[in-house]
Amino acid sequence: MKTIAASRLFQYLREHPQAILVDLRSPQAYKKGHVRGAQNIPYEILEENLSHFSSRQVLVFYCQRGGSAMAASRRLGEMGWDTTAVVGGYEDISRLTETVSGDKI
Repeated sequence: MKTIAASRLFQYLREHPQAILVDLRSPQAYKKGHVRGAQNIPYEILEENLSHFSSRQVLVFYCQRGGSAMAASRRLGEMGWDTTAVVGGYEDISRLTETVSGDKI
């Protein structure tokens, strides 16, 4: 399982333009603010929604604080997916950027 600090997220996404960013929080939390371009798939239904992705894609997970992202990354990594978890989650990401219309820059 790979992890990155929230402070490196945007650099990581620039270096991996094909990576898919997945917000594992509830739809309500996602609507209040999220990283621009992130797809919202709550942790509880992630595995049943894997058909939306190719197993060759890099999936980058974040949640509120990082625990669910690490659990999802570990679980899918065991299944053969290329995954990365954002340590510190949305709490740390939101300290780094400004919110604009529910998106994070």
